[in-house]
This record gives sequence, structure tokens and C-alpha cells, in this order.
Amino acid sequence: MKNIKYILFDCMETIVDLRQLPGLRDYAFWGFNGSGVEDMWEDFDEFFRYYLLTRSDISARYHKNQEYEMSERFLQIVHLSFPDLAVSRMENVTKKLSCNYWDNYKAACYVKEDVAAVLPKLTEKYRLGIVSNFMVMGGIEELLEINGVRKYFDVVVTSIAEGWRKPDPIIYKAALDRLGASVGETVFVGDDYVNDMVTPAELGMKPIFLDRYGKYPEVSGKITDFNELLWLL
Repeated sequence: MKNIKYILFDCMETIVDLRQLPGLRDYAFWGFNGSGVEDMWEDFDEFFRYYLLTRSDISARYHKNQEYEMSERFLQIVHLSFPDLAVSRMENVTKKLSCNYWDNYKAACYVKEDVAAVLPKLTEKYRLGIVSNFMVMGGIEELLEINGVRKYFDVVVTSIAEGWRKPDPIIYKAALDRLGASVGETVFVGDDYVNDMVTPAELGMKPIFLDRYGKYPEVSGKITDFNELLWLL
């Protein structure tokens, strides 16, 4: 690819991976199990029912691409479960659920060998940035730091900080502005077809789709690991 100066990456499942891809029950369980407040609910199934109810309720109150903090979800769970609980107690329980969720999330993350090997090579020629949907303030920055790759990225733009998540154009444009990049000089790399391929292309960037597990055989111009990124660029 000619005239490329900047590369923007998705983060989760692109730069930072999870040892096992979580579902909704897993996210709820990460907050619940080990929080120290499990006995407030009859069992995890009861907690999960409130989790699903809360998720739907909050989503209905926000624009479809508007972001909110994960702790807001836990606060709403506590409020719906125990509407007469004192505010201070409600906040304390929410904090325990949120902290436990984040500790479990971090423990499930790692960076693949090909990513760790290729990133320093890319920085020799390109300026790199992150554009990620995430519901924990400062969370992506922390994950990059504890996994040893934060130093490779000039900018980190997240949905929780911007208030809008991909595929809303706001978050992509924020990253471009902070890098001082034009769309024609920028590649976008990620594993979500709409967020990381379709929308970046519509905005004028050159997308490179990461399809590690062959889920999209019909997509051209894709890579299956980071070593191919060096060749394709």
C-alpha cells in the first residue's frame, strides 16, 4: 500500500485477546462471582436475570451508538434488586461488583505472539493508534500497559471516553484528528466486519480485515495473523 503513514487498530480480539471469548453470562459472572456480595441474591441465575433486564433497560434509554460505563449497569442491577437499599450501601455493592468484574476481565486477557512481534516493526515506519469500543474508563489503556504494548501507540481513543462507539463516525474522526492523519494516509485493522472494515472504508480509510479463524472466506484483502500485515503493507 502506497502513501500510508498511519495505522489505526481495534483493540479487543485484534491487539489484546481474551483466552476464551465471553458471552453475556460470562460478563455477568465476572462481576458476581468473588465479589463478596453474592449472598445478596438467591443465586447467580437471579443476578443474571437482573443483568439482562438492566442491559435492555439502559440500552433503550441511549442512542444505539451511545456508550455508557459498565459500572452504570451494575448500579442499575443493585437498584432494581434492592430499591430500598440505602444509597451508600448501594454504591458500595456497585463498587464491589465493578471492581470484581474488572479484575476478572484483566485476568482473562493476553497479547498473542505475532502481535507482540509485529508492533515494534510497524512503529519504525508508521504512527499507530487504537480505536476501541469499551465500557471501562481507562480500561483499554490499562490492558495495553499491563500486556506490554501501550508504548507502541501514539493515541488511544475509546468509546467510553468519547461517549460514542463504533460504527459512529465520531470515534474514528477523533482518532484521526489526534494523530493528525488524513483518511487517505490511514489503514484501519480490526476483526469486526462492520466496525473495522465497512465503516472505515466508507470514511475513506483503507481497511484490513483480521480474520484469524476463517469466518469470512468471501472477504478479500484480509489477513489471518499479524505477520501477514507486514507483507500486505
